[in-house]
Amino acid sequence: MWFTRVSIQNPVMAVMVMLAFVVLGLFSYQRLSVDQFPNIDFPTVVVQMDYPGASPEIVESEVTKKVEEAVNTVAGINALTSRSYEGSSVVIIEFNLDVLHVGLGVLVRIVAIDLE
Repeated sequence: MWFTRVSIQNPVMAVMVMLAFVVLGLFSYQRLSVDQFPNIDFPTVVVQMDYPGASPEIVESEVTKKVEEAVNTVAGINALTSRSYEGSSVVIIEFNLDVLHVGLGVLVRIVAIDLE
């Protein structure tokens, strides 16, 4: 309660203290840097499987589709992109930011695929 007594007895000092707080707040606000678009790296897993000598159509039907079906059951997937090339399949899995240790879940499902 001593602050209210001093402020009532010295109103000029109370106004000056409030102005000092406002000036310090404005100065601090200008120096505060908040990035609107922070640089974020999403958790990503890339699965590449080779099928030597196979055409892209065969790689897609026999490898890429099976990998997509197996990996699609992992929780927290944000985007799933796949490419089938001659003799090779590439599946890119992008996860949400709140997902931890997703690589192990993907690895377990990739090992369980029966490509024969």
